Amino acid sequence: MPDQVLPGRVPVRVFVPGWMVVYIRFRIRLRILRLALSSSPNPWSAYQALRSLINKRKTLLGTPPATRYIQAGNRYFWTLASPGWPSPAFDDFVRNELDKVRLGGDAGNRLHTMIFSITSRCPLRCDHCYEWNNLASVDSLSYDDLEQMLKHFQAYGVATVEFSGGEPLSRFDDLVRLLQTAQTGTDFWILSSGFELTADRARRLKDAGLTGVAVSLDHWKEEEHNRYRNHGAAFQWAREAIRNSLQAELVVALSLCARKEFVSRSNLEEYVHLASEWGVGLVRILEPRQAGHYQGLEIELEEEQIGILDQFYLDGNAAKAGRNWPILEYAGYHQRRFGCFGAGDRYLYVDSQGFIHACPFCQKPAGNARVDLLEEVIPKLRKAGCHKFPTQVREAEVLLAKST
Repeated sequence: MPDQVLPGRVPVRVFVPGWMVVYIRFRIRLRILRLALSSSPNPWSAYQALRSLINKRKTLLGTPPATRYIQAGNRYFWTLASPGWPSPAFDDFVRNELDKVRLGGDAGNRLHTMIFSITSRCPLRCDHCYEWNNLASVDSLSYDDLEQMLKHFQAYGVATVEFSGGEPLSRFDDLVRLLQTAQTGTDFWILSSGFELTADRARRLKDAGLTGVAVSLDHWKEEEHNRYRNHGAAFQWAREAIRNSLQAELVVALSLCARKEFVSRSNLEEYVHLASEWGVGLVRILEPRQAGHYQGLEIELEEEQIGILDQFYLDGNAAKAGRNWPILEYAGYHQRRFGCFGAGDRYLYVDSQGFIHACPFCQKPAGNARVDLLEEVIPKLRKAGCHKFPTQVREAEVLLAKST
């Protein structure tokens, strides 16, 4: 895919093309092998752990390895679900996965990702807001609360933190302070509408330690996106935020809530074409869930629509068919086949009042991050699991561990 250039930004390489993909993939696999050797008592044990890790990826994901990468500085990215390589966060991520395949799904005490709502404030009133019931003009959590909770989760081993809200940029100064005072070795993302993400703010966030920005975009048509966001400037915010983030050399993703009325092959193709024109390298596809503003509404996708998303996801990540598309990430594809990866297994959600949930769409608190020990809360989440997709991942991992 050629470099994408937005007016006013320096050209950057979004994807690593051709033979470089093979080279980068080889380097990543070599690093994984070295981590396996360093964490096992002998080479044979390392080989068994590595073989189990490969088998687990094939079993749980069922999709081909990465066919393209996003380059940001000297690091490479292919999903929001994994830290970029090379980095301490990537090494910790791999070590955690090696522990799981050697010892079973509940081994170790590390999470991959914390989705962290740092504010209840937001200038929008989006149709699908999962934090709808917590939105307010005053935040419940002080800066000290946020800093302390982040320290606890980093000590627990989290490799990636996704700051959400509300609108996390509504709390910009505190966000910068959190990034500046956080321990190193974690990838940090912002999940944002693009609100007031100016060029200066994007540079300040990058300098403070931000890895990337996932900008929510509900439609490729400006008027439709603005309608779902209930704000006439929402589409412009998103576009400007992407331009400014790319100029600051942040990794940029688009996040799409694929509603019933949107899901068609033509809409999806128009969406990824727009993403490509804007220089976006990754698109995260989410399904509407009965949470927040959607609670109790008939908004979940039908089988035909799910089939369209499944095929689009597979086509988009194929080596040839999706060559000119952004990388696609679609958790629903895997959840229906192997269960939820959340619920304290690989990720969890902390809302704007500090309550800990299985994920943003499974809002049944197991404790509060301000006062409760994570060592007590996370086992509760794992036991309860996901309300929609029973967690089969750990059972599959236990079988893989026993086979080695």
